[in-house]
Amino acid sequence: MRAIAFFAGVLVATPSMAAEQLVFYTANFPDATSVQLSVVNNRVSLYGDYDFDVAIGLVETDANGVIKYEDAGRHHARVRCNYPAYVSVGTRKYPIRIPLSRPAHDDWKENLWMIFCAAPSS
Repeated sequence: MRAIAFFAGVLVATPSMAAEQLVFYTANFPDATSVQLSVVNNRVSLYGDYDFDVAIGLVETDANGVIKYEDAGRHHARVRCNYPAYVSVGTRKYPIRIPLSRPAHDDWKENLWMIFCAAPSS
């Protein structure tokens, strides 16, 4: 199953959202399949080095938008906003290079960090 393989490669190991999940990353494939990562839960971190503890969900849809796979498990990550900024999954820390001035972000970790740590702009 593509979603499982994709997620295994992606995840080894904001303020509170209501019932609606916040999609922060979408990968699109040539066959029009897409995989979306979303924040399904978050809280202020219980760990002093981090700002947020986040639960991430995954949904794979086909070309018609029909859900082919929905990951029922919650994959946990931690986010640190201040320098040195990083997103942590399991024992692995992914550094975030600040400032993130380029308009498009192709990295799920940068997108996750941005929704919790980047100052909103109007």
